[in-house]
Amino acid sequence: MVNEIGQEKEFWDRVRAEFMLDPQLSFFNTGTLGAMPRRVFERTVHHLRLTAEKIAEWDYYGADWISGYQPWTEIREKIARLLNCQVKEIALTENATAGMNYIANGLDLQPGDEVLGTDQEHPGGESGWKLAAERRGVIYRQLALSKPVKSPEEVIEIFVRARGPKTRVVTIPHLVTGSGAILPVREICAEARKHGVFTVIDGAQTVGHIKVDVKDLGCDAYYGSFHKWLCAPAGNGFLYLSTEKAPQVWTTLASTQWDNQEDHGFRLSQRGTGNLSLLMGLDEALDFHFELGPERIYSRIKQLGDYLRIRLQEVPGIKIFTPLHPQQAAGITVYNIEGLTGNFIQDELWKRAKIRPRSMGEVYGVRQSTHIYNSPEEIDRTIEVLKTLAASR
Repeated sequence: MVNEIGQEKEFWDRVRAEFMLDPQLSFFNTGTLGAMPRRVFERTVHHLRLTAEKIAEWDYYGADWISGYQPWTEIREKIARLLNCQVKEIALTENATAGMNYIANGLDLQPGDEVLGTDQEHPGGESGWKLAAERRGVIYRQLALSKPVKSPEEVIEIFVRARGPKTRVVTIPHLVTGSGAILPVREICAEARKHGVFTVIDGAQTVGHIKVDVKDLGCDAYYGSFHKWLCAPAGNGFLYLSTEKAPQVWTTLASTQWDNQEDHGFRLSQRGTGNLSLLMGLDEALDFHFELGPERIYSRIKQLGDYLRIRLQEVPGIKIFTPLHPQQAAGITVYNIEGLTGNFIQDELWKRAKIRPRSMGEVYGVRQSTHIYNSPEEIDRTIEVLKTLAASR
């Protein structure tokens, strides 16, 4: 057993060496932006340099030297493999916010139609629906969830009770960015499907973090970003739209393929000239993820998150806003110490130990995201600082 633990540590130390992070600094803010592996950075920069030096060689006969116009099927196939869907159900976007807006703007919702969300949405998950409410008279209701979420059953019951005759859409996060809670998406989608309600899932914090199988979840649309947990360059996102429901969604950004009814993913990927170097970085990040092994990555992230939450309970005055049930949390943990603020804890962790989580403000303290480039030792150092801060209140 000791030998197995040693081998596991050696493996993750080698993985950590694949990243360009300063070894003297501990980065715990993947929930905002993940660190790129060296090979992802190098492929991105290589293509950027190639474009700068050799652009005259682009003869327009083969693949573009820019993104935004061609289908890039080979990259979409890798994404489809990751999410368990068809390649034509995947659109390339800049980020999760873009995917959400494509659905909020693309559905033919009428005045009085109801959209159900939660009161714990990221602005990128709610603003498109607020715009629809203001512009088109759609009713956008944000249902109150506890923080921490007490149980999956509690969340399911809230949505079951809230659905009414005018409910047309349910839009919820798979994993809540402000608490780390994993919501019972599969059950909520199944209930919505019984009543013909369109389901839209915010996956900004999930892909590369926890397993995402859109067919198992049974959602109609699922959007997300690759610059967080998958560690791709910023400027890469996706939208999954089921073949069955795709004809219901109008194109928002119209270019040549705006009316392509054979490949809806390609239709919704048409967004004008983009930076192909960033897309090459995404391609490399997907390869890196598959080579390490998705299940192994998810397990490591959750292992570290569970360890952090266990150790946090040793800190006097700690309040944890992330569910402690093992099935309801993974790599994001939100916590505070009574009497302190998020800014204070964030700044003291940096000042005392060069540890970087992210402040969540006055009430909710900090969000600490554990990823494969983190270690138990870094968590132990976090706890040492927190205990010191708690003792000095």
